[in-house]
Amino acid sequence: MKRPATLDDVAAIAGVSAKTVSRVVNRDVNVSAATRERIEAAIRETGYRVNQAARSLAASRSFLIGAFMPHLSSFYFAEIFRGAAKACRQYGYHLVLEEFDHGADSVVDRYEQGLRGAHCDALILTPPVCDDEKLLDALDRDGLPYVRIAPGKQLGRSVAVGADERRAVEQLVRHLWDAGRRRFAIIAGPADHAAAMVRERAFCDALGALGGDPAGVALTRIELNESIAEAGRIATLDLLRGTNPLPDAIFAFNDEVAIGAMAAIRELGRSVPEDIAVAGFDDSYIAQLVWPPLTTIHQPIADLAFQAVRLVADPEGFSTGNILLPTRLVVRGTT
Repeated sequence: MKRPATLDDVAAIAGVSAKTVSRVVNRDVNVSAATRERIEAAIRETGYRVNQAARSLAASRSFLIGAFMPHLSSFYFAEIFRGAAKACRQYGYHLVLEEFDHGADSVVDRYEQGLRGAHCDALILTPPVCDDEKLLDALDRDGLPYVRIAPGKQLGRSVAVGADERRAVEQLVRHLWDAGRRRFAIIAGPADHAAAMVRERAFCDALGALGGDPAGVALTRIELNESIAEAGRIATLDLLRGTNPLPDAIFAFNDEVAIGAMAAIRELGRSVPEDIAVAGFDDSYIAQLVWPPLTTIHQPIADLAFQAVRLVADPEGFSTGNILLPTRLVVRGTT
């Protein structure tokens, strides 16, 4: 049988040392573009594959990055893991996922029974896990690095990546106000979801700045014990049946909740946007597929995860401070 290609084989073809080949394999940026191209061509020619066990042993790292995955499917988490997986491929890491049921499991238990034993180099923590103090205490106790995505509490506790949610929410409120909407409702996320609370506060603050009454905003929260869109539909039905007069604009925690809200509005014989305008958050692909197309706030979800992994992979990452990515309002037919 033909023996597997080695670093020395690649080095001989590329005309460099095995150490230089190793630097390219390990994504070291301190290699010239021309040398990198020769080495990558030699890797393709030889079919060289990294020996992950040897690489981990030599570097005293596992090249594993862990993350928690909720049992509920959603566009947000699909994008998070797409961005994280892309970054892992680019930087030579592997992504390890630990599923948990937020309504039933203790995240600390899932960590201690699962990811702790995986010997990950670091974890990336998404909402609402990123604000679980017991988990953060356990990670700090174990000395395991972590990057939080969109934390809402103890912002200085760790390196974090987030989106400028307040700015786009302010743009949304101005858009609804200029369209003549005056009776507002929010279909909010769970109370322990810090990012949801940021959106609520930003909405009410912006409304107050325009001369509206934040105290008059009708608010209800979804319960994550069924599909997210269905949770939005149920929460909206409950809100509309108990509110008189009806709101003429609804801001939903995310796009899936907004689509559930649209279904509830039609179920009650009302129309969107003529009777009630609806806006979501995330700018998911389904926002353009529903009718009318959904007004929403775009946030770069996949890039949030990509940047979180980059901070882990970059030796200087944990000294760069926090990263804040831009958001923008996307106006479509529902408003």
